[in-house]
Amino acid sequence: MVEITDARARLLPLNHEIRKTESALHTARRRRWWSNVSLTFGPPVLILLYALWWIPGIEHRILLVIYVPAGIISFLFLVATVKLKLTAGGPPSGPFEFLTVRPREKEDQLELQLARQREERNSLLASEETDTKVRRVYYKEDTYADVDRFRRESGRWRRVNNILQGILIIGSLTATGTSALTAEVPDIRWVTLGVTSLVGIASGFMGYFKYKERSFYLQQTADAIESEWEAVELSVGHYKHMETENERLAEFVEVVHRLKTEQKQRQQNLDQPEARSTQNQ
Repeated sequence: MVEITDARARLLPLNHEIRKTESALHTARRRRWWSNVSLTFGPPVLILLYALWWIPGIEHRILLVIYVPAGIISFLFLVATVKLKLTAGGPPSGPFEFLTVRPREKEDQLELQLARQREERNSLLASEETDTKVRRVYYKEDTYADVDRFRRESGRWRRVNNILQGILIIGSLTATGTSALTAEVPDIRWVTLGVTSLVGIASGFMGYFKYKERSFYLQQTADAIESEWEAVELSVGHYKHMETENERLAEFVEVVHRLKTEQKQRQQNLDQPEARSTQNQ
């Protein structure tokens, strides 16, 4: 009994450190994502605006209406790109000092640290002094981290799908408008060609990679696991007829394991569209 208590006492601070590392890693990944978005919509748009100025046949007053908002937004994206790329990593460490760049742990360092901490915890859980109930309790606590991870991935695929869907809508309307002006401004046909190509590329990516379906299945799995987590916490649903906590934990682990396995199978089907379409036929 003393050994079990000692194992729990060692697991508590280790679990806390894992949560801190996961949070820092999430911050680093979010900053990297925003840096890539800024890089996509910053310099390329500025180059496009510069090239647009030299296209003959377009009145400069019309260009100024486009340049004022687009130029400001593109410049802000450019500044954000430089800042995020030069200060990549998780949350800053150390006290705040004016005009001083505080150090940040890089994303690969945080991933290595998290993997080391998880291996240490797994070794501790697999040791002889840790009983099955303790392992199930920590598996249950880790499950909520999986819910957050599934939701982050779902949100990422949903953002990609929304961006591509926006390109389809705006690109289709732009292509229609520029096609109507081709007779008056012949040089604008290149704009129509570029916008049409962009719409086709966005449509192809959406159809092949199934971003909407990926987001839906991840959100569905996260909601199902969260529902199970709340049910076992409150002893409701199919858990209310179980007398001991160990029985409820055993049932919870089995259900969550099944949900994760089903999610992996759906992910594999989405990663192999040709095999999926063959099976459906």
